[in-house]
Amino acid sequence: MRGVLLAIKADLGCLLVSLLFLIIMASTIVFATILTPPAHNPYV
Repeated sequence: MRGVLLAIKADLGCLLVSLLFLIIMASTIVFATILTPPAHNPYV
């Protein structure tokens, strides 16, 4: 039983990190979309 709990705990930590990463990525994209003005030059 203890091994199962440890495995779940390790998985939860990994899941939490990936979830945090996804949230940070999404917020970065959202902030970049909101804060950057529309570029007239396609190479910017």
